[in-house]
Amino acid sequence: MSFASFIRVQKRDQYGNPILDAQGRAVEGLAVNPIKPHVRGYWLADPNQASIALDASAGANQAGPKGRLDFLIDSQGHFDWASIVGVSSGAFSLEFFDPSTNRLLQNRPVHSNTIVGVAARQFLLPEPYFFNVGDSQRVLQAVLRDLSGSTNTVRLNLVGRRIYHKEAPPDVALDLQKTFGQGGRTYAYFLTPNETKQDGTVTPVGANLTASFTFESDASADTEIKKLMAKSTGAFSFTIRERDTNRLLMPINGNIHSQNGWGNAEFPYILPDTYLLERQKQLIVDVTDLSGSTNYIYMTMAARRLQLIP
Repeated sequence: MSFASFIRVQKRDQYGNPILDAQGRAVEGLAVNPIKPHVRGYWLADPNQASIALDASAGANQAGPKGRLDFLIDSQGHFDWASIVGVSSGAFSLEFFDPSTNRLLQNRPVHSNTIVGVAARQFLLPEPYFFNVGDSQRVLQAVLRDLSGSTNTVRLNLVGRRIYHKEAPPDVALDLQKTFGQGGRTYAYFLTPNETKQDGTVTPVGANLTASFTFESDASADTEIKKLMAKSTGAFSFTIRERDTNRLLMPINGNIHSQNGWGNAEFPYILPDTYLLERQKQLIVDVTDLSGSTNYIYMTMAARRLQLIP
């Protein structure tokens, strides 16, 4: 959410005394928010390569060699990462890693069609990811692999806002610090099925056959799920159930069409109420192919992780 450009302030005379109306009440006016000049929208890119050419994989839905982008946040100011945009000549998988916190932002590689939007329809993170640069700098690494079977040129940007705290007056810098804090208590996270391979590929579901996918919150954090996205080579139906209670999130035998429950990066399906997947709990997604052909299904749940409990 943007900071207000203007704020209400009490009017004062030339000597700094409050101006009062006939009833003795303080007279208010509008002034520029002192925080606003120190916050700017910002496109983050790898400073050494605006685009990356990924070597082709052996075929569609197979993983190619790794390529890497380093998104540098220099010491000018903090970065509040809000969305992902990109263009590419084919599908790819990606993994984000924050070296400063030694934190992976997903459990397994994520398919680009599920989290990379475009300018008009950006993929908004479930929660902004805050990079506190302090007096140094930060970097976010992105590891990419082609999934298209062809040479793949990718231009990827992280969109957010820069907070130029160092140039702000001390009182404004303190307000900025209070607003953003350290930004490390909760953080955006992408959950893919345990069945996803370490290179980001998946085992296809046979024509008209069924398969099960397990989404698990590991022992390190609780996971609050907000959005569902999928990329598949054909339609499928699905049910979702809780492993520990066996509770379904739809009626028994109420198989839901994939287009009615899974969006994509540009148009994600937003849950009517966030789902808290507690530590070491699992959601089972049972799918049935409806396409009559071999079906490669890549599913992603966008969430935020609660790392610390007071």
